[in-house]
Amino acid sequence: MRKKGLWIMALIIAATLVVQPFESHANSELEKIEQKIRQLQQQMAKAEKEKRAAENTKKNLEKEIQQLETLKRTTKEEINALLAQIDEVNAQLLETERRITETEEKLRVIGNELEGTIRRKKKQDELLQARIRLLYMDGAASYLDVLMQSVSFADFLERFDLIRSIVMEDRNILDRVREYEELVRKKQAERDAELAGLKELYDQRVARLAELEEKEREKEVMIASYNRQIAENEEAIEEYEEISEEAERLLWQLAQEVSKLEAQKNRIKNYYTGGKLAVPLKDPYTVTSKFGMRLHPIYKTQRLHAGIDMAAPQGTPVYAAESGVVTVAQSWSGYGNCIIIDHGGGLMTLYAHLKPGGILVEKGQEVKKGDKIGLVGMTGTATGYHLHFEVRLNGEPVDPEPYLK
Repeated sequence: MRKKGLWIMALIIAATLVVQPFESHANSELEKIEQKIRQLQQQMAKAEKEKRAAENTKKNLEKEIQQLETLKRTTKEEINALLAQIDEVNAQLLETERRITETEEKLRVIGNELEGTIRRKKKQDELLQARIRLLYMDGAASYLDVLMQSVSFADFLERFDLIRSIVMEDRNILDRVREYEELVRKKQAERDAELAGLKELYDQRVARLAELEEKEREKEVMIASYNRQIAENEEAIEEYEEISEEAERLLWQLAQEVSKLEAQKNRIKNYYTGGKLAVPLKDPYTVTSKFGMRLHPIYKTQRLHAGIDMAAPQGTPVYAAESGVVTVAQSWSGYGNCIIIDHGGGLMTLYAHLKPGGILVEKGQEVKKGDKIGLVGMTGTATGYHLHFEVRLNGEPVDPEPYLK
């Protein structure tokens, strides 16, 4: 009996010696796995930060493009208004040129008229002077002779009135010529003033035309600058889209690595053994967008829609499509609040756009098929309340419909 007891004790000691190294080895492997997971999580955080920064920069560039397009439209409207003013000033210049030509022609006519008047005045003045000289030299005797030849007093008076009329008429003619000369000179002065005013107006309009044309050139330079900035922004947007997509691919790869390590750490079973997955919504829903290429509702570009969209009211419960381990439970870029479950065998499912506070599981948590894991929302890049559901096989998105019951 004593020998039997010693033999049993020896077996226990031997077993202990065997188990302790095994446990020590397991703990060591667990530490290595956890260290690798931490490293991968740091890389994921960095990739997520880069993706978020790229998307924020892209949004800012898109917003700047919208602002530039608005400025461009406004500037084009200003150019059109300037061109209309330029056309109007050109028309005014043509009209002013016509009036200048017309006034110059009137001045030419007035000048000719003035020259004729001056000649008539000179001639009349010469006649009057000659008559006056005749009057003072021998005109007095001549007029006296005319008066003395009167045959009666009545004839004398008649002859006297005639002589006086001749002298007065000479003076009146000279006065009328002088008055007409003054009138012509006045008209000439008025036309000269009008011509000067028209030429000044013409110069002002030429200056205004030059000013408008300079402004129009400046606006055209601004349009060219806006177009150049828009082209640069569009090129930069493409680059940041590539950065964002590359970061997203990296996140998926890192998530897979973390999933594998979590599987080792938690002794993950191969939960998915084939067959259909459960539909993640039990309440009524509407499929608003299926898997495949489509025009993105926000970015307006053709892109692969990597899952299906199931529209449902905010707060509708979301259920695990299959048993597995939660590898992501956080806000994740354009997916918003997001859950990823690794089902083993390279199969993963993704549940996106959950409402704020709508993630009901934690990373590393083991869930069963049909467990309530989240609530429908519209966080991230979304246009309405819905669940975006993806199935990924070995990291690549596949059509979820064949997998669903």
